[in-house]
Amino acid sequence: MHKVAWQKTTRAGDPQVAGAEEPLIDLGEAFRVLRRRRVLVASILALAVSGAAVYLAMTPGRYTASSMLLFDVRKNEPFQQQGYPNAAADSAFVDSEVEVLKSENLARSVVRTLSLQSDPEFAPSAGFAAAIQGFIEGIVEAVLGTSRTSTESDQFGRVVRLFQKNLTIKRTGLTYVVSIDYRSLDPNRAARISNAAAEAYLVGELESKYQAARRANIWLQDRINELKAQAEKTERAVAEYKAKNNVDTSGPRPNEQQLVDASSERRIILKDLESSAQTNRALHEALLQRVTEFTQQQSFPATEARVVSPASPPLEKSEPKALIALGVASILGLVGGFGAAFAREYLDRTFRSSKQVEREVGVECLGILPAIAPARWRLPKWHRDVASGERIISERHRFVVGEPLSRFAETIRDLKVAADTADLHRSDKVIGITSARPHEGKSLLAANLSEMIALSGCKVLLIDCELRNGGLTGQFAPKAKGGLLEVVAGRAAVNDFIWCDPITNLHFLPAVKLAGGRDQNTKEQLSPAALFQRTQLTPMGLKALLESVQDSYDYVILDLPPITPVADVKAISHLIDAFILVIEFGRTSQQAVIDALNAAPTVCEKLLGAVLNKADPDELRRLAS
Repeated sequence: MHKVAWQKTTRAGDPQVAGAEEPLIDLGEAFRVLRRRRVLVASILALAVSGAAVYLAMTPGRYTASSMLLFDVRKNEPFQQQGYPNAAADSAFVDSEVEVLKSENLARSVVRTLSLQSDPEFAPSAGFAAAIQGFIEGIVEAVLGTSRTSTESDQFGRVVRLFQKNLTIKRTGLTYVVSIDYRSLDPNRAARISNAAAEAYLVGELESKYQAARRANIWLQDRINELKAQAEKTERAVAEYKAKNNVDTSGPRPNEQQLVDASSERRIILKDLESSAQTNRALHEALLQRVTEFTQQQSFPATEARVVSPASPPLEKSEPKALIALGVASILGLVGGFGAAFAREYLDRTFRSSKQVEREVGVECLGILPAIAPARWRLPKWHRDVASGERIISERHRFVVGEPLSRFAETIRDLKVAADTADLHRSDKVIGITSARPHEGKSLLAANLSEMIALSGCKVLLIDCELRNGGLTGQFAPKAKGGLLEVVAGRAAVNDFIWCDPITNLHFLPAVKLAGGRDQNTKEQLSPAALFQRTQLTPMGLKALLESVQDSYDYVILDLPPITPVADVKAISHLIDAFILVIEFGRTSQQAVIDALNAAPTVCEKLLGAVLNKADPDELRRLAS
């Protein structure tokens, strides 16, 4: 079923296609959303900044001290021969030493040297997080059936892990300089531990070199003893051979003539023995000289690294940084606030502006009525003292009379202008006030609109057509004994039940519900379902009622039931010249309004416009600013 909106050819709720001149992303609407939700944005921003302030107030200040090591990989060690290769003089060497500085062995050495396990800063924390961790560990042990006893080794390992957590080793670019940073609650402790880490590295390197030299020295001594034994053995072999073959060992060496005289075999053996003896003796003397030089080098220990800048106690805290924390919190607060604002705007499928009504429903928004505080309902005393006869309308639902200059009255005045300028085909202008669902304030609007039109000098009849839940009768004529039901049933004339406002001369026809003692047949005959049937009304019927008053009044305004869930409005929609749809500001869902209008096409065709009701005055002021 298709329905035509007021001066439109699309269904209510159909998406509005952006034209060539209309941007798909409306920055103006985005700013309006942020302005509408600025309280939410400001609240989230304030919450984020407050959280940062609490964090800065509760987080203890920490200080970072730095010492610097330079790896001079090109220097020559004492007694080092030219051309002797040094330690790996490249970038990989420095990166490797950085990892050594991060090692657990160095951490254990510093913890042991400074006795950090007895330092209060390294004591086990007793805060909420520690309690939660202990509770969880207790549950795990109970489930697994295990028991874990804290030992000295465990405590030492915890201190080592805490030390490594606060230690930062970093290389400065591609240089040979490495920074040793340590973070602590006390600036003096931070400097002391940073320097201790550098010293532990240098001591570790020297110890490593000493151990390597000691192992090499042991190997060399074994080799010297072995060469010495071989040299002595070969020399004894030469002496024994000469003595056995009558060669004079004390005199000069045999000349060539003597060797010629010896047999060929003897000459070869003697020559080999002497050559071996000389070789072994030379190797022994050369290795002995090298051992002497190596021993001298051990007397002058040196490393490739040196401290170029020892750590000193820092003067300022390194963390927490107040400006950074507040800046990050502000950015996160703004981002979170903007996100929450747009998310709430997207999830809030209600109406909060005139443009939303026109865009989502496709009908004109005639105005936004602010909510009225209960204390402002009472009219001035001179209004309440006016009396004319017995049937006088009560003081409530006449806000436009007591506050003619209020925003509420100005909006009602705009509705009157819209009704006056509407191109209606009947001279009496029968206007129905309805809503998509109950309790949206349509009776309040109908009453004040009627009062405003009556104030202008027009003759107005306001009819209460709310027969189920009670409409204006309880507000305008609480003492009424009869009304609409009696008139349409033909048991009384219209003038018999008309109530009059002596100030505005507004006429009101109440609708008194049937009492429980009435005859059941009469109750069924006058039920709302029978009342709003064109062909099943009582002799006068609603149609006859409207025709009978058309010459006496300029406007007839009907306070109708909501469109849903009852069908009364749809049943009498052909008798109404124009409808005004009341939508509760920030409460009625867009889909409920769209479904209601789609279910009543005649109402949609005759729709004069919509009114947003019960708007928050503070939010209206923000929208107008």
